[in-house]
Order: sequence, then structure tokens, then C-alpha cells
Amino acid sequence: MHKLKAVFWDVDGTIADTEMCGHRVAFNLAFKDFDLDWYWNKSKYIELLEISGGFNRIIHYRNEIHSHLSESECSKIQSRKRHHYKNLIFSGKIKVREGVLRLIKELNSNGIKQFIVTTSGRDSLEPFLNSSLSSHLSFFSKVITYEDVSNHKPYPDAYNLALKLSETSEANSIAIEDSLIGVEAAKAAKLNCLLTLPPWSCSIKNISRKANACVNSLGDLYSPSKIVYGKKLINHNVDFHYLTNIIN
Repeated sequence: MHKLKAVFWDVDGTIADTEMCGHRVAFNLAFKDFDLDWYWNKSKYIELLEISGGFNRIIHYRNEIHSHLSESECSKIQSRKRHHYKNLIFSGKIKVREGVLRLIKELNSNGIKQFIVTTSGRDSLEPFLNSSLSSHLSFFSKVITYEDVSNHKPYPDAYNLALKLSETSEANSIAIEDSLIGVEAAKAAKLNCLLTLPPWSCSIKNISRKANACVNSLGDLYSPSKIVYGKKLINHNVDFHYLTNIIN
């Protein structure tokens, strides 16, 4: 039986619904600042989430609509977007998802190493970590961001780095992700993976079946988890014992 030794957390959509209520809104505000007639509604943004990293999404969309914006101009838009995103965080509009703080604390009490592994940039991530997640930030050994690797999810580079830093094996580790590209990145690194669907998952047509298990959320006392596929829950929520169970 494999012993759980390390848990790798994605952020956007996994720890918090930063995507629809945060990043998407910030992008649209930045587009307005630059007098662009661009607007990413929820369905369009879900489509763009298949592209890893905010700057890459801007470039992809620019190419898609045959815009003549330069990469330098796109970079300025991304920088302005970070400004708006920070303001959204400090205004308290982005909340940690149910069950996240509970599970982080429980894993820490069981001596499990925890890492944040995200394709977000450090500038946009740190305000969230230092506000909404500040009470539990000390439980993480390392934060791996966009700047730390050359190839981003769905490539395995970030998870390979996390594995190296954690000094654990793939068999004793698990990633918690919310997206297809996140699951693919974890699996490319030969990691176990739990898929926790984002709050807007009803809009997603294709749910990845590549994870070890899939739940609608990590769950809390008054909002229990529901299994989409994978092993049955031991208790009503995703906990240390369940994560151990699904890696075996």
C-alpha cells in the first residue's frame, strides 16, 4: 500500500473560483482600458481556459480574430489585467472554495508536504495567497508559478519540479486539479490526480476521465462531496484517508 506523502494543489478553479469571478472580469476591464471591443463572456472564457496562461490566451485570441496588436501591446494588456485582478482580490470578491482550508489543515496535521503548482504568474497569485489564503499559507513548502518553468500545463514541467523539490515519488503523491490541461499535466508527470470540478463545470461538455477520481467539490460539513467517478468516499468529504485510498 502506498503512503501519501505529498499533495500538489492547483489554484485557479481548484483552491478558489478565481477564473470566472476574477481573471475573466479583470481581462474584460483591461480590454476596456485599451479601448478594445473585446469581451470574454463565460462560454468564451471556458473555451480559452484550454490555453495555459493569461498572456498566452491574449495571444491566442488576437490570432483567432486576426487582430494586428503586437506582442508588446498584448503584454501591456496582461500587465493591466494583473492590476485589476489584484483589486478584485483585495475587495474580497474571490473566495476560497468549500473544503479547501479544511483539507489543507488536515493534511498538515498528518505531516503531508503540500505545494502550490500553478501556471498563473507570481504577480497575480501573491495577492490571493497573502489575503484569502494567508491563514494557511505556512502549510505549503513551496509555490511553483508560471515563471519557474519553461513549458506550462499541460506539459509536466511544473509537476516534475514539484516532485523533485518534495523528494517523494509519483506513487506517494497526488495532484488536485480542476481542468483537463491540469489533469494532463499531472498524468504526464506520472502523478495520481483528483479532479475537483470548478463551480461552473455545468458549462463544460467534456469532463476528463484521466484522473484517479472526480468529485464536484472537496466538500464541507454542510456541503458534502459528490463522486462523479472513482472510488467511493470513506466519509462525506474528500479527506486524508480518501486521498490515500485513491492512490492505491
